[in-house]
Amino acid sequence: MRVSAIIPAAGSGTRMGTPTPKQFWVVHDRPLIVYTLQTLARSDFIQEVAVPTSEDGLPLLQDFVRRFHLDGKVQIVRGGESRHYSIRNGLLALSPADVVIVHDAVRPFVFEEIFRPLAEAAWEHGAAGTVMPLVDTVLAVTDDGFMERSLDRRLYRASQTPQAFRYEILKRAYENAAEEEMLHSTECLELARRAGARVKLLQGSPFFWKVTYKPDIYTAERLAMERSRQVAIVTGGSRGIGQKVAESLADRGLKVAVVARDEEVETVARHIGGMAVQADVSRPDEVQRLFDAVLERWGRVDVMVNNAGTARWRKLADMGDEEWQEIVDTNLSGAFYCTRAAFRAMVESGNGGVIINIGSSSISGGRVGEGAYAASKAGLVALTETTALEGKPYGIHAFTVVPRRTDTALRRALYPDEKDADLLDPSDVARVVTFCATEWMPHLSGQSFWVK
Repeated sequence: MRVSAIIPAAGSGTRMGTPTPKQFWVVHDRPLIVYTLQTLARSDFIQEVAVPTSEDGLPLLQDFVRRFHLDGKVQIVRGGESRHYSIRNGLLALSPADVVIVHDAVRPFVFEEIFRPLAEAAWEHGAAGTVMPLVDTVLAVTDDGFMERSLDRRLYRASQTPQAFRYEILKRAYENAAEEEMLHSTECLELARRAGARVKLLQGSPFFWKVTYKPDIYTAERLAMERSRQVAIVTGGSRGIGQKVAESLADRGLKVAVVARDEEVETVARHIGGMAVQADVSRPDEVQRLFDAVLERWGRVDVMVNNAGTARWRKLADMGDEEWQEIVDTNLSGAFYCTRAAFRAMVESGNGGVIINIGSSSISGGRVGEGAYAASKAGLVALTETTALEGKPYGIHAFTVVPRRTDTALRRALYPDEKDADLLDPSDVARVVTFCATEWMPHLSGQSFWVK
């Protein structure tokens, strides 16, 4: 079955009450319509997408298609004076298909999984749509604004998109439609029914809702963030700060790959329902194995937390070459290898992401016996700042979280006599890391957040 799609995007957004049409409203780092197009473009089930838009929207959408790497499947065409004329223009621009899916540009959180059952129902019956039960009571109203009667909402459904049609049915529907219907009718399924389709209705979703009014933007911002932050990798995740970060991200609904060299990583991953990977991030081949495993299982990486670290208490004059190299390789090179791999995966996905490096307060003022550790952690700050600059065009943000002395096994080994009251709890650090991972702070990208 050959399946194509049409996304009408020529509307002016008058109900939003803003000069910018709502499909072009930027939510986080991309317009609403881009979220919609990315879902359709990454579906192997859909071969071609036509987007009819206004004269003013043509250059904007053509730029979006290039910038977000959608040009392999998406074509921009001129829209018409109404929604139906725009859809008809999109239909004419498509290569002949078996089924055509029509979806609103400002329903950006549609699930890719709905496309196949919807198209199969349309192929069998002629047309299919997604619907939801009515929540509010529906009243019939007189012309002068009085209630006429109450309708039994059990007998009615709220129509959503996506909708799907046999190509020939949709073509015939528009050939048979009157001028008045083309200009003012809003339900494609009714036109298809008149053209001979039996319209099958499938259960939709609250997430298919349409961004219509200003308050909807705030909901869209939250949903966009949740959709763009789904998979995290946490190194050094078997204990201390890393374990608490993994638990905190999992509590926020992310799928978490927990990484460490020891077998305890299995226990942490099992506890949070995540994925355990035993790997030494100071070795680039093991970092590659880590990312291959995560991408094979979950297909993406949205959050990278570089927490793996080691330390030795040695004055500089007493430190051997191998000790220095081990600390730098684990703390700094390991973070670089993971950052490089995460950066590539985030660019490839087109979803952007967040890279967080766990620093140390030892970078300020130095500490006797911690020269290698402090130097490697200072290097993370520079790595973060460079990652932020290079990641900006791709929606990749980077932060350093700098905790002061924290109650971890590593800290206890170096300073066994330190008092509990003088130390941060690892959960305090994890909360800041989670904030950086799940909130939207593009203008703070590159910054260091000190936890005191």
